[in-house]
Amino acid sequence: MYSLVTLRNRHFLEAAGRVLSTLPAGRPVSLEHLASLTALEPAPCYYCTFEYSLRMLRVLRHGRLKLRNDRRLALWEELNSRASRLMERRGCRLGDALADVLASGRASQFFISPARAMDLLRNSFDQKSRRIVIP
Repeated sequence: MYSLVTLRNRHFLEAAGRVLSTLPAGRPVSLEHLASLTALEPAPCYYCTFEYSLRMLRVLRHGRLKLRNDRRLALWEELNSRASRLMERRGCRLGDALADVLASGRASQFFISPARAMDLLRNSFDQKSRRIVIP
């Protein structure tokens, strides 16, 4: 069974392969450019557990969330926004709305740091064949 990080990495590399196929074939590939494009692609799901997400959203809603990482803050704000909209529409509680959001998947992006995106691509990109090798 995949851990959430392993699953995210696999999904990221699959998305990188799709993005790579849209780039011009005759030109050299800039891994930095590929990494930044891929990181902003929609992700198939949010890579966090329900329990941790619920805890983080409660901290966010009480104004006590102190994060230096803008991507992580953006993740929690997106989850909070989607859960809040569901709560208003359905009249349900935070836990139920969050469970629905996490089950429906489709995050707006991978919420992955540029350095981590580069590491993943650097370790998986075959320069000769211009392909992403997914372990």
